[in-house]
Amino acid sequence: MAEISKFTAFATPTTDLVDATNNTNLYDILCPRDNCRCLVLRKGAATLVKRDPIKPLDESDVPSTNEHFWHVGDMMDFDNVGFSKTVGDTKFLSCADCDVGPLGYHNIAHQPKEYLISIDCARYRPRN
Repeated sequence: MAEISKFTAFATPTTDLVDATNNTNLYDILCPRDNCRCLVLRKGAATLVKRDPIKPLDESDVPSTNEHFWHVGDMMDFDNVGFSKTVGDTKFLSCADCDVGPLGYHNIAHQPKEYLISIDCARYRPRN
């Protein structure tokens, strides 16, 4: 089986994880939890974009400063993902198998629709 790597294993993740010809993910995107093997997005399913960092759920949470996200335009593009109840205009995305999250978010007011997984809230598995 192919080796699974964390975001931190890549020297320059915003280039190492991206297919330069079409700006899509070069690896399968998996749940960040070590003992979970849930496939969130398949190789080539998402494009890398810059957006606002994930907003914390309460003031004690440390907000993410990462602005790079894997973007899909349709919730059906995910292999597995969970959605929180709506908080303001935001639904937070989590692992469908173990509920770890937030992995990203979906702003319900944004048009066209977009679903975002933070590049640093995932693990990566190469695929032939």
